[in-house]
This record gives sequence, C-alpha cells and structure tokens, in this order.
Amino acid sequence: MDEFEYLEDLSYEKTKSFIENENRIVEERLGEKAKQLYPALLSIYREPHVLSMFAYDESNPVILLYGERNSVLLGNREVYTPPEGYVASEIWKVYNSKEIGVSIGKKGSDKVTTLLLLEGKTRELGELIESPFYFKGELCYVKSFSYSPPPDGGEFPTDRVFCGESVVYGRDLKPGEFISIKPFKDRITLVRRKGWRYGELYVGESFDQLRKVDEGEVVNVIDFKDELIYQRNDEIHLGERKIKIEYPVVDASLVGDSLAVEVIRDYRTPLLFYDLKGSKEGEEMHDNVTIMDSEGSSLFLVESSFNYKFRVTKKREKNEVVMEYGSYEVTVKDIYVKSGDVMLHGFLLSKVDNPKGVLVYGYGGFGISLLPSLPMYTRILLDKGFSLIVANLRGGYENGEEWHKAGMLLNKRNVFKDFSEFLKLVKAMGGRVIAMGASNGGLLVGATENEYPDLIDCAVIGHPVLDMLRYDKLYVGKYWIEEYGDPGNPEFREYLLSYSPYHNLRRGLPKTFVYTGVNDDRVHPAHALKYVAKSKKLGNDVMLYVDESGHAIADPKSEATEYSYVISFIEECVKE
Repeated sequence: MDEFEYLEDLSYEKTKSFIENENRIVEERLGEKAKQLYPALLSIYREPHVLSMFAYDESNPVILLYGERNSVLLGNREVYTPPEGYVASEIWKVYNSKEIGVSIGKKGSDKVTTLLLLEGKTRELGELIESPFYFKGELCYVKSFSYSPPPDGGEFPTDRVFCGESVVYGRDLKPGEFISIKPFKDRITLVRRKGWRYGELYVGESFDQLRKVDEGEVVNVIDFKDELIYQRNDEIHLGERKIKIEYPVVDASLVGDSLAVEVIRDYRTPLLFYDLKGSKEGEEMHDNVTIMDSEGSSLFLVESSFNYKFRVTKKREKNEVVMEYGSYEVTVKDIYVKSGDVMLHGFLLSKVDNPKGVLVYGYGGFGISLLPSLPMYTRILLDKGFSLIVANLRGGYENGEEWHKAGMLLNKRNVFKDFSEFLKLVKAMGGRVIAMGASNGGLLVGATENEYPDLIDCAVIGHPVLDMLRYDKLYVGKYWIEEYGDPGNPEFREYLLSYSPYHNLRRGLPKTFVYTGVNDDRVHPAHALKYVAKSKKLGNDVMLYVDESGHAIADPKSEATEYSYVISFIEECVKE
C-alpha cells in the first residue's frame, strides 16, 4: 500500500493541509525574492506571443495572440477577446465555412469550451470540442471524452466524431487513440492515431464508407488537388508519385502549384519547395518555423528564434512581414556530446564567459523537438549571468521517427542517459548544474536525479509525471500508454518500475524545487505531491509550490508568479 496515495484526492482535507503547509514553507524561504522578481517577469509575460495561426484567405491569416492582449485577429483586425477570467488557447480553421473556431478555458485547464465566430456573432458548441468543420452542409466536430465515458458507453479517454447531434465515427476507438479530420468538398480524410507513434489514413464519401488507403509511423493529410496529397513518414505522396525527403518532415502545404515542405536539418527548419511532379524548385533557410498554413497561392509562416520572439510572414509574389516582435542579444552555439555510440546535439546560450550556473533543459518524448525558441523566463536568468543548454534527446523528433522510438517504451532509459551526458559536460567544465524540465521533462529530471545525483546541483521539476505505475489511472494518463507502456503488462511494469522517479527516490538527492497547479487536469498534481512527501520523509531538501494553474497556457500573472518562485529557488540554490 502506498502511504501517500491519499494525496491523489485533492478534495481531502489532509491533502489541502499538505499543500497549504508546503506553500507556506516556500513563501518563507523564497517569497521575498519572488516578489522582487515578479514585476520583470510580468512585463515579459505580457509581451505578445503567437499561440496559433491559420490562413483565412489569400490575403489574411487568423492569429491567436497571448500576453497582455489575448485576442483573435483576422489580419490586423481584432475579432474576439475572451471574457474576464478566461484564456483563448486555440483557434480552428473551420473547413467549408468562413467561421472561425476558438477554444477558451480557465487558468490553463484542458476543459475548454469551443465557440464559432462569424461577423461579430458568437455561437457556443460546447466543452472539449475541437476541429469543427462542415460536411455536406452539416456541422461536424471531434469531441474528446477525457473525464467521462462517451454516450455509447465505451472506454475513455477517447474521441468521437459528431455531425449534428449524432455520433458518426469512433465507437471502436480505444483509450490512447485519437483522430484528425480534413474534409475536401464531398470527401472525408481521417487519420486514426495510436498515441504518438502510428497512424492509419482513411478516405471516403461518408463516415460509414471510409476505406484505409495507407498507414505509417507519421501520417498527415496535406491537401487535395485532383488527387490526395499526404505525408507518410519522410515521403510526400501525390497520387501514384512519391517525393522521398532525406530529412525528417515536420509539415507541408500546397501553395498554388507547388509544395512547401518543412524539414529538420541541422536542428533548424528550412523549407524545401517542389513542383507537383516531384522536382525540387528550391529551398529557404529558417531557424524554426513553428506554424505553416496556406490558402491559394499564399503561404503564411510563424517563426521563432533564440534572438527574436516571433515573426509572422506571408509569402506570395514576395515576402511580407505581417507581424513581428522582440529582439534579444544572446550568443548561441551548437554543441555536441556522445551517449555511447550516439551523437547528441544541444544549443548553448550565454551572455557571459563565466556563468553563475548552467540550466540544462530537456524533454525527450512524444516526438517533440526542441528547436530555436527562447523560453520567456530564461531571459531573466541569462541577464543575471546564467547560461542555458537546450538538449536534443532521443524521444524527440529532431532526427526523425527512429529517434523518437529510441526514447520511448522499453527504450525510455536512453533519454536519461542522454541527459546525463550534458550534465557531465557542464560538471567537467566546473559549472554549477541546474537540471530543469516540465511535464514529460519533469519525468526526465526526476529519473535522472535518482540515477545520477552527483551530476546535479539543483533540480527544477514542473507539472511532472513521476509515478509510472499509476500514471494511467490519473486523469488522462491512458493517452500515454503508447509512449510509456502499460503498467498492467508485466513486461512494461518491470521496466517502468526500474526508472519511476517516485518509486526510486533515495536519500542524498540534490536540492529540488517541484511545482504544479491544482487545475492541472492533464497531469494530476498527485504526481508532484506524492513525490515531495516521500522525498521529504527520506530527508531530502525538496520544496513544493502549488498554485491555481493548469497544464495549458494560463495567464501572464499566473505564469509570472510561478516562475518568480522557480528563479528564486535557482538563485538561492547556486549561492549555497
């Protein structure tokens, strides 16, 4: 029996008392410093930031801005601002309509409500609804049943497709499977995904006439022009023709009679251009294209870098900057270390020759790539004389799907070994090491800290997954079985137990700061609570900060407050 399992019940008075006591300790140790840092952080988090974008027509993108101004823009015209207390966290291109979809929620919760906007009028669709579209004149959408069973009584978390009031697809979906849909006039394309590692492509004239046309580890529908254009792994399929791309493909868009293909090469994202016969027309260098979408002959891009915050451009006959923000002077170097026979890459960011400490930031999972983009809170630390390493670890997508597979399921421990090599590099240079990660990155830091405690001076663990034997029982954890493995399967259970940060806690760990939010309905706060309770019982110096935030984007004040304590901890830790 787990003596700290009671902390999974957030309504239990004993749990509430535990949280209050931990927050009191944090306030006593870090509160004064956090108050001093808060104004500068709030100013940074109030700066504009592009959360999402899509092409509305050939002239204008729809842009979702976050910061002091959280609003939806059509071109340069504001068309929606969420009500007080809500955050607009996503926008949706509504196929076969001129409406704009927008999802809003409270304090970073995943329990969002989706609205349809058109000419100043707003229509509410409901909670946990995404990807609205029209098919044969009827409004359809994907609805997630993350916290309760679907109307047909199936297992959850899961998805269903609704048209009108009826479920038209998804009754056979299993937990951890989800779908994406693109309609083209009277034709439906649907990708059915198994977690983040496999997809099946279906096409049909109705939902009850879908036929499977392909499958692969990475499957994405691009467009339809006389024939279906789609991505399968590192190939672009145009009917019977295939374009073999020699780099990992991130995204692709049809632009007039050309294809723009975003790839990862040397840890940046150039665009490669092809005609529809498969001949290469040229390429264009970019640091990090985060979003790409097209309409007709116009291609819209959102880009980020370590030296500026964002840039939105429209490419047609010439490049036109629609919107841009921020410039930041920092030296960026590409660094390489070996993990066994595997060569690893990282970005080293610094403004000084002899830093107070080096933050080593990693994620290593779910096929997510860490490419040039500066986390907002790190600007404060860089200005204060710290350096930052962004580590590209197995489990991401920086080197394609094989790279992802090398850091998932029964290969997960590779990621911790990779991370340790960056820590060793800093230690070998005499630096103070701050290991940092959030969500799956929190798992990374927790597991690495247990296995390589002598390589870390300070650890920061945010909104983490830490109990690997019960993660699938907490909130939407079943979605992650395809990434981590099923704790109910003896083979996976033994492997999960071998690295689970909660189960492998030990005495003598470095100083650790853990933070989470009671409104995090994606990664249950109990992961953080139980970990801290057990670590403290073992005599470790660990702090826990719990606020009202969720896992998704919250609001500038909440984020500035959260990171004021994180930075206060880092500064206190490296002084000792």
